[in-house]
Amino acid sequence: MADFEIRVVARGIWLYDGTVPQAIEVRARPAEFAKSRWVEVDENPTPGGFITQDGFVLDANAPIPETPDGFVYYLSSGRGEFHTIEDAKRWADAQPWGPVKWE
Repeated sequence: MADFEIRVVARGIWLYDGTVPQAIEVRARPAEFAKSRWVEVDENPTPGGFITQDGFVLDANAPIPETPDGFVYYLSSGRGEFHTIEDAKRWADAQPWGPVKWE
């Protein structure tokens, strides 16, 4: 079975409604398992492999994103997928609830 190692690479706090602290994390996973490579089982007639609990399978024919370090980064809020930690942080800081105070 494939190694789905996911690591937390940055943590921070943003303020909900400008007053309530909310935690946020930047997480990394191997680019081989980028979100863009997963499809619903119904869209892939010959899944052959690991199927997630919500019915997705890795599409072995989808290209692996080229990133500087072989990882893709995403936020614990589930928003976006980025090629660098800096891009993920920059996106979070630019949101209406940002900026984030990063540790």
